[in-house]
Amino acid sequence: MKRLQSIIGAAVAALALTGLSLPAHADYPDKPVKLIVPYSPGGPADLLARVVAQKLSTSMGQSFVIENKPGAGLVVGAEAAAKSAPDGYTLFLAASSMLMDSGGGARRTPEDNLKDFAPISLIGSLPLVAVVNPSLPVQNARDLMEYARKRPGEVNFGSSGAGSLTALAGEIFNTMGGVKMVHIPYRGINEAMADLIAGRVQVAFAGAPIALPHVKTGKVKAIAVTSLTRTSGAPELPTVADSAGMTGFEVNPWYGFVAPTGTPPAVLNRLHTEINKILQQPDVKERWIQWGAEPVGSKSPAEFATLMRNETNRWARMRAEGKVKMD
Repeated sequence: MKRLQSIIGAAVAALALTGLSLPAHADYPDKPVKLIVPYSPGGPADLLARVVAQKLSTSMGQSFVIENKPGAGLVVGAEAAAKSAPDGYTLFLAASSMLMDSGGGARRTPEDNLKDFAPISLIGSLPLVAVVNPSLPVQNARDLMEYARKRPGEVNFGSSGAGSLTALAGEIFNTMGGVKMVHIPYRGINEAMADLIAGRVQVAFAGAPIALPHVKTGKVKAIAVTSLTRTSGAPELPTVADSAGMTGFEVNPWYGFVAPTGTPPAVLNRLHTEINKILQQPDVKERWIQWGAEPVGSKSPAEFATLMRNETNRWARMRAEGKVKMD
């Protein structure tokens, strides 16, 4: 028996020395996985993440548990995720806004986020809908631009927080439209929408899953979408670029899963494969379209990494051109 144990031990050691080690992550995941979402519960990004997490729980045989950590323009959640062990048991819902340098000595820069996270896959893009309180006498983005120009500092727009893309959309509208709407940040877009409905703010740029139900009930009025092309979730709405004549206006948030840098490639690839299978499921595609989202995945973690780098460069270029002013 001792001789047999010695032979087995020697064989395992030999495999390790030759690089043909036993598959250490073949049983991943063997315990629940935490997904940190840097948004309040019920927001559009949270909704997308919960669908994918639920599907991963089914396909991978372990619970994928959402932990909402909103605050400080996604910094609270990002800090918690970046400091987690790189073992595949803590994931993070990344957003395109993480790659925009807002200046002003931000606690986390786009370079920090590129350095601290290993990309897994996109899960979708989600154009924002420009919505206004029904009492505001505007019908489209050009009307809003002209109305706000005549009333500098009198029109407020709500967002899900400083540094968020819902805030960025309003700031770019200000810059490109030559207007001075006042930014009112909230802890989440649902709070901003509640005040929009109540008339305490007049404008918001909100994800379609949050905005469109209120549009259907007449509580708010939709005037445009912030993508470069019309969205399948609300094809009747023109883009801000076309409606207001703001050539190049585009705020098209995307979301994806990442893990702390150092997470084993085998784990990243396994998660990537499962996520992209989920995005091909008819019920997921249907739900994304109903919410105004597009079920966009990544061909590989490397492709997602390239997108993140390109997005960082795009926002830096816009900032240099004066189209983004978030100080």
